[in-house]
Amino acid sequence: MIEAVALMSVFGLGIAFSVLGALKLDLTKVLNIDDAQFGKLISALMFTSIFVVLAFGPLVDMFGYKPIAILGFILGFVAVFMLISSKSYGMAVLSCVVLGVGAMCMNLGNTLIPMVLYDGQNAAAAANFGNVFFGVGAFLTPLLIGMLLSKLGYKTTGMIIAFILIVPVIFALIATYPTLEKTGVTFGQAIGSAFGLLANPVVIISALALFCYIGIEVSMGGFITTYLTSVGFEGKSANMYLSSFWIALMVARLITSQFVTPEVGAWVIQILALVATVSIGLMVATKSKRLGALFVILTGFAFGPIFPTIVGVSFSKVEPSLYGSTFGIIFAVGLLGGTTIPAAIGSMSKGKTIQKSLLIAMVTAFVLFVVAFIMGRV
Repeated sequence: MIEAVALMSVFGLGIAFSVLGALKLDLTKVLNIDDAQFGKLISALMFTSIFVVLAFGPLVDMFGYKPIAILGFILGFVAVFMLISSKSYGMAVLSCVVLGVGAMCMNLGNTLIPMVLYDGQNAAAAANFGNVFFGVGAFLTPLLIGMLLSKLGYKTTGMIIAFILIVPVIFALIATYPTLEKTGVTFGQAIGSAFGLLANPVVIISALALFCYIGIEVSMGGFITTYLTSVGFEGKSANMYLSSFWIALMVARLITSQFVTPEVGAWVIQILALVATVSIGLMVATKSKRLGALFVILTGFAFGPIFPTIVGVSFSKVEPSLYGSTFGIIFAVGLLGGTTIPAAIGSMSKGKTIQKSLLIAMVTAFVLFVVAFIMGRV
């Protein structure tokens, strides 16, 4: 049962990180906001997540896994309900703050997965396989929204997504969780120990890698529908291709889970970062909507294994007792990328097109290649 909770947690995280992009076209109309303001909604989600994920390890130490898992699903439901009910931009920002808290509680799954899958013996493979379910959540969200919006309307469709998030509470209530060792440290001491990891070269490089990766993944998830409508697709088709992006990401993770090991992880990240650099560059350059859609899917395939492989490589180089704190630090820095890069893309699109502003994502993908090269030598 704990395996189900771990997988449903990352499934819920996938919904949380894709719902804004899936609702984007209708949400901006309802709130009468532009791409720059929408980018700030993404930033609100990510900025909130930074603070929550930093406190995650100590909070688990204090309260255990079970309350955090339950809270994550409940807050995810509440946040999506608030979002679709928002009649003002301020309320939408508040809903993104709540969603950030819920998402980071559901992020518990990324700590549990290396412990409960593959008998805890292959963190990189476990992270890739487990995060397939992140991809399932992320691709089902735009798929369902694209299919249901015209039939059921904006609010009813959003409520369906919200109820999907609350269902796993049943499993979270009855699961048996791994036993935590009582260290006797206070919350403040735990936070201090976590920050002490910033002196670890593995943590520094992994954090920089996630800064780049999460920044471009969140940007693509948030702006793909806008990009596709700018090259000629209608709203429903754009959502379907956004779903295809997440399907490609999920399939790539499933494939990679069968062969990736920490020893080759840095090489895998380097290759995929280069592919992403090229595919995003082609998205910027093409004037064909069909080629644009193809490059969106290729980008999703390249993105897929990067996040879990970064996590797996970093976990392979630290003690299991430091998994929670290590993940908290590198993911917090990654979320800083998710806060700043989408906002920069949204702001740049004001003076240019969203297509041209994706140059920021292309450059970031190349920086990730450089960071991954260094990762292989730390």
